Order: sequence, then C-alpha cells, then structure tokens
Amino acid sequence: MTARIFHTSDWHLGRQIGHRRYRRDDEFDAVLNEIIAIAEDFTPDLIVHSGDLFDGPRPSLEDLRRAADTLRRLGNIAPTVVVAGNHDTHAVLGFLQYVLTLTGDSSRVRFATGADGLLVADYSAARGEQTIRIGALPYLHPNRFTYEFGDPAATTASFAQQMRHVQADVARRLAAGRGPGDILVYAAHLFVEGAVPAYSERQISLASDYAVAAAGLPLVDYGALGHIHKPQRIDTIGFPAHYAGSPLQLDFGETKDTKSVVLAEIEPGRDPHIELVPLSAGRRLANLTGTLDSIAQRANRIGDAWVKVIVDTDGPITDLSQTLTAMLSKATIVDIQERRAGATSEVLDRSAAAEVPGVTDLLRDYLTDRKVTGRQLDHVLAALAQIQSEPDQAEPAPCCEENVLNAAIGGHDITDTDRAGLLHAVGTEAKAAC
Repeated sequence: MTARIFHTSDWHLGRQIGHRRYRRDDEFDAVLNEIIAIAEDFTPDLIVHSGDLFDGPRPSLEDLRRAADTLRRLGNIAPTVVVAGNHDTHAVLGFLQYVLTLTGDSSRVRFATGADGLLVADYSAARGEQTIRIGALPYLHPNRFTYEFGDPAATTASFAQQMRHVQADVARRLAAGRGPGDILVYAAHLFVEGAVPAYSERQISLASDYAVAAAGLPLVDYGALGHIHKPQRIDTIGFPAHYAGSPLQLDFGETKDTKSVVLAEIEPGRDPHIELVPLSAGRRLANLTGTLDSIAQRANRIGDAWVKVIVDTDGPITDLSQTLTAMLSKATIVDIQERRAGATSEVLDRSAAAEVPGVTDLLRDYLTDRKVTGRQLDHVLAALAQIQSEPDQAEPAPCCEENVLNAAIGGHDITDTDRAGLLHAVGTEAKAAC
C-alpha cells in the first residue's frame, strides 16, 4: 500500500507589493482555495506545511483568520503538521493553535515551533497498513546556538556544524523503533546548499554561513523543505527532498517561476512517485524594460498583472506615469524607473577631502539654486551660524532648530521666534541681519 503526503510551504500571508504596499488578499484567497481543492482530490494521509505561514511576526487579524480557516479546512482533509518558519513566531502560532482548539480542530493540526523544538509524530497511512513518522524541525536562528552555553566548544562551531549535530539527532529519533512499513518524513525550514533562491527571501538568511550541508540531512523517504520560494528538488542527497516554494510570485525576480504544491506517493521498497502540481491562481508579475516605443509594442500582451517598468531614455519623459498607465490599462504598475544611457554619479575622491565644501557653503548653494537670495538668504545663514555656535543641551529643548530655520526661510524676523531653552543669547551679527 502507498502512503500519500501533500506538501505546501511559504504562504507569506500579508505579503504586499510595490512602494505603495498593495495588498493581495484576493489572490491569497484564490490560491489557498486552489491548494485545498488539490488536496481534496489527492486524499493524502498527511499534509505538511514547511514554514512561513505569514510574512511578518505581527500578522493582521484578517491574515490570522485566513490562516486559521485554511488550516481548519486542510485538517478536515488529513492530519496537518505546520513547521515554524523564520517569519513565524511561537506566540502567533500558539494563538492559531488556541483558535483551532475553540473550533474543535486542534487535534488535526499540529505546530512545530521554536519553543517546542523538534516534533516527532506518527500518523496512520494506507488505511492503517502503514505509519508515517514525521520529524518536523522549526527554523533555528543562528543566535540560538550562540547563547547555549552547555558545551562551550560547541558555541564556537559554525552554523553548518551545529545543524549537522541537530539533524543527526533528528535521524536517531526518527529511526528509533522504526517498523518495516514505516515511512519517514523530515520537514524543516532551512537553506540547503545547492538550492537556488528566488531572492524574495530574507537575504541575510541565505548567506553561505547559514547554508546547511545537503549530506547532513537525515536519511528519510521524503524531505519537505521550506524557506526557498523557488520550487525545486535537491538532487545531491540520495532521497527525494523538495522545496514546495511559495504559492504566489512574491517578487519580480520570480516572474519565470511556476508555483506548485508537491504530491508524494511512497511505498517501502519502491521508488517514490513525486508530482509537482502547478498553481494557477493569482496575478503574475511582469518586468517591462526598453524604450517607450518598444514597451508600447509589447504592452497589449501583458494583461492583468503586477508590472515593473524600466524605461530606457536620453532624457526626462513628460507624463511618463500617465502614458504607461494608458498603455497597460489592465495591469497595475508598481514601479517605474527611467534608465539613462551614460548617466553616472560623481564620486568624491578621499584624497580631495580638504576641498569638500562645508555645511554653510552647501546650504548657500542649495538655496541660491532655488532663488533664495538677498535678505532671505542672510536670514537663513545667520540662523544656521547661531545654531552651530550653541552648546549641546543636556535636556531636550522645548523648540528645535527647524523652527528658527523655517522662520528665516519664510523671511520672518527670527527675534520673533520662540527660542526659549534653545538659544540663550542672540549674537549681534544675527541681530544685524534681522
């Protein structure tokens, strides 16, 4: 008989896109419904979510409701195990567990959190003829090892070395008392060497210092991995281990990625059957780069999408935003950049540091460029001189330097500005300038 495992990961509920922080609630609802429909058709013995339910440690109430409702529905299909990712917190997952308890669904959904460590659990499969034993390891932050002083020698070991010891313990606990028909599953949220990032992940967690050696993973029948958003198999370890990836394209580096869930059918003594089922819900992300004319020729092929536009131009284009919006009427433009050939930024040479202009000169040049001259300019420079000459206050002043500068820029007499506690005396030069 065959054991069936359904693997999803990295939902990142609450993830927004673009500088305007567009929410994607409708897309998340659609793709979660699609995931549930696939799970219902597959009729798995166990559902595994390998981490990052949420995009941040303080999800909104709407995202908490969305997660609780989806996990409840998945739990009704099959027992469900959720691994805490680096974006999840023990407090939030504990609250989700409490909500599911109130609805009577807590026994069908279990969480492996950072506070509880490794979760080892057995689940009946193949109509009771087999057992799936899962070892679910939550994300372990490198600092966790730094502050564990039980073994001083271990404190100085690299993250990869520490994780090799942790995973060796996982392998021992999974193998202990294993029966001939038991299927072993390792679920973890980590970065395995050789994995190809989507670069929408938190970049510091993808540093080579935080990569786990593929050879150090526990030898199991299936590895359900999370943390990398690009769906992929890790081919260097001798057993099927997959990153299910995120269900939506989360960043413009993922425009070519097909999102999916993983269906694993495993029978002892036979090669497992692994299928990646593509997900179609959600708007796609598209990059448009080129001259305005070339973009116009391709615009009608974009359709309903999130779009990032980079326009190659020799100079500023008037009403560029409105022009692109008219071209891409069905799309949502989240970023527009103008890229000018030959444009360079002047870099100051360290050897010329003595020639770098001072604050007063920079301010004078700045204001002169903006037509602030004559008496107005004198007001501002006099106010700046006063501020620079004042000693630092031990206590915060009841008013700030900005008030004086704003008064001077506005052409007002700075003697009328309230400076109590800030300027103890008015210099004679400043008085003369007023």
